[in-house]
Amino acid sequence: MNKSPRRFLHFTGIAALIAILASSCGVIPGTSVKRIPPGYVGLKVNLYGKNRGVQNATISTGRVWYNGYTEEIVVFPDHVQYYILTASTDEGSPVDESITFGVGGTTANADVSMSYFFDTERIKDFYGKYLKDPDQFKATLVRSETRNCFNQSATELKPEEIVGAKQAELLTNVRDCLNNKFGVVGVTFESVGFVSKPRFDKSIEAQITARFQAEQQAIAAKAQLEVAEAEAKRQIAKAKGEAEVARIQAATVSPLTIRLRELELQEQMIEKWDGVLPVYQGGTAPFPSFDPNASKSTATGQQ
Repeated sequence: MNKSPRRFLHFTGIAALIAILASSCGVIPGTSVKRIPPGYVGLKVNLYGKNRGVQNATISTGRVWYNGYTEEIVVFPDHVQYYILTASTDEGSPVDESITFGVGGTTANADVSMSYFFDTERIKDFYGKYLKDPDQFKATLVRSETRNCFNQSATELKPEEIVGAKQAELLTNVRDCLNNKFGVVGVTFESVGFVSKPRFDKSIEAQITARFQAEQQAIAAKAQLEVAEAEAKRQIAKAKGEAEVARIQAATVSPLTIRLRELELQEQMIEKWDGVLPVYQGGTAPFPSFDPNASKSTATGQQ
């Protein structure tokens, strides 16, 4: 009567123990299970034996069973990775990861941002060459090769050029340099940029500032000169226009125009006459003539 409950408890305990072992290490002692989350792929690596090395096939999302003694599962992201190499300990790494490189006989220090991704069909080539997981790759190879590419690309430039006209060219060259290095194993760098303005020695900073101020002053002076030249051209055009109008008006004066003006003056004189004829000794003077040519006619008749 008492054996059945004991057997039930015995088998229940064994089942629970098996479940615990299966969930942590696997059904068979030495086996392990690893979960690959969405957005990642796994790579199984044989650590010992004649098949030592990376297996050919990648492992998709889900649980993966493997021998924890002889195998390892390395997980890679199949989405874009963002990495910031900065001097600040509040962003990215808790240590200074900024890049220092040579430029124009001096050095520059910069905070650099970048984005890159792994070709999941070729991660076995990447791991077979470098034997590093994504975090190890980021912490070692990415930073060191980025510094090398900056040194290679900036050595012939001047300090003011990498903060001005040739900054975009420099960053493009660094990105291409990284792709030449890692593209063959399936790592592609999409972008490389400065998080903030590169830092120089104080004396170099002063020289750059002075040069930029001189350039801005030259630009302002040129703009003022262009405004003055435009105003002078406008005044010349205006004077030429007024002179042309005067010339046209002078050219259009004719005897008819002169006669019309005489009649206008005569009409003004009539409007101002008060109707009283001038009185002379011996009688009233004749009605005055408002014709400006009348005196000429009278003088001619008297002669």
